Amino acid sequence: MGKTGIDNNRITALYCRLSQDDGNVGDSMSIMSQKAILERKAKELGIIDYKFYVDDGYSGVSFNRPAFQKMIQDIDDGLVGCVITKDLSRLGRNYLESGSYIEMFFPQHNVRYIAVNDGVDSMNANEMDITPFKNILNEFYSRDISKKVKTGRFIRASQGKFMGNTAPFGYQKDPQDKNHLIIDEQTAPTVRYIFELALKGYGNNKIGKVLYADKIKKPAYYKQEYFGRYLTEPDDAYNWKQETIIRILRNPIYKGHMWINGCSKKTFKQKNRGYIPFKERTIVPTEHEAIISEQVWDAVQVILDRHTKIKPCQSGYDNVFRGLLKCDCCGSALLLHTDTRFPDKSVKDKTYFQCRIYRTRGVKFCSQHRINALDIEEAVLNDIRSHADKVISDRESFVASVMEKMGNTDRGEQEQAKKRITELKAKNEEADRRYIKLYDDRTQGIVSDSKFRLLSVRIEEEQNEMLAEIAELKKKMENASADIHAVEAIADGFAECTQIKELSSELLNRLIEKIEVSEPKTVNGERTQVVRIFYKFVGVIG
Repeated sequence: MGKTGIDNNRITALYCRLSQDDGNVGDSMSIMSQKAILERKAKELGIIDYKFYVDDGYSGVSFNRPAFQKMIQDIDDGLVGCVITKDLSRLGRNYLESGSYIEMFFPQHNVRYIAVNDGVDSMNANEMDITPFKNILNEFYSRDISKKVKTGRFIRASQGKFMGNTAPFGYQKDPQDKNHLIIDEQTAPTVRYIFELALKGYGNNKIGKVLYADKIKKPAYYKQEYFGRYLTEPDDAYNWKQETIIRILRNPIYKGHMWINGCSKKTFKQKNRGYIPFKERTIVPTEHEAIISEQVWDAVQVILDRHTKIKPCQSGYDNVFRGLLKCDCCGSALLLHTDTRFPDKSVKDKTYFQCRIYRTRGVKFCSQHRINALDIEEAVLNDIRSHADKVISDRESFVASVMEKMGNTDRGEQEQAKKRITELKAKNEEADRRYIKLYDDRTQGIVSDSKFRLLSVRIEEEQNEMLAEIAELKKKMENASADIHAVEAIADGFAECTQIKELSSELLNRLIEKIEVSEPKTVNGERTQVVRIFYKFVGVIG
């Protein structure tokens, strides 16, 4: 170790970080400025052997940053003897993790840590006393920044500025302004073609079929850096999904407008985004050029809304299974068809269901999975009646059986979980008392500052573990309670079906989530076909 406290046998890591959020708020310095500050500090300390680690555009809340993780690895490998940042917030804004690096990881690896603007230097114990409180303030600052950033993005979006990371299909980001879209002449014609087909009354499936036949490339083809892993077969580039087509047809961006609340983030730490239905989103005019006219877009929305409404089958068959029948191989819907070659037969006798993918794409993509309307009606009706009889004869046994299938085998687990939560809460209160005593011992000089920091971290870790276990137990109890309610609800539904003689759409949609139909097989001259019924909230009952 040299006179300056720097290990001359190891390099000094100059770590820089700039978050997109920081940039938007305007309170953080650029990477270039950070480098200048750190380099100046290194020279003041007489350090010549240093290396920059730079994370540009990464949030301080998460520590999963490439340059930061590389620095940590180099420390583990014994290559780094000192870490210097502009301030504590550049290291990170999660006070627990920042504290664990500063107070535990760095000392364990004999690494000196310096935060220039905050006056933090691990060689000076007095300066380190206030470091945990600064880390807490940094996390509160991150929360505040998150709110400001979201507000700022919402205001700019409300003004018609595009705030997405990537441009929608048919557009490019303006090289002169990242918040402005310009028409992509390569892909915009495809968007116009899709709307043209929709105006003709083509459904999503038929549009996809036309695009495939015309060998028109789907959006994923143009963004292979993001979606290339899904283009594994030669024809994948032309295999349009219905979801992709409906997203294009429903997106007001193509008429020169924009959603400003399609999804929402919950907190600055939680990245889960909640979906908002099309009709509940706010639409505002934008500054970019439209690909199709507003009249065309509005006309297509009317057509799409009409397609979603239940329409009677032209053959006269009352399709009570609409939206419920699925192919067990590809997951696509089974479509209704009527064999018109036999006019003397009844409608039910000549009506059948068949895999959509097989019907539209052929045998190379799936098999028929054909099932006659009479057969599927009989199978489902018998299954509902069977469960109804069980509920009426012995409801408790039925509920217990279903609960077991759902994985809730031990009814005493609830009581055990409650007992364990009580124990953990008592231990947590005891940990609080230990911390208070430790703090008193520190103020009286009985315990040193360094030992206080070490022991308080241990107590905090214990409490975090206990709180995590409590949360997990509560979650299990909630799930178990939800399962019980779900089974009781389905039992109530079955209890009303003891006398049913035929199926209805209302009944099926109330009880059933989906029905999977297998490809029929012939074994020993006998034709068999598996029908799996997934009931609401509980799945296959058996």
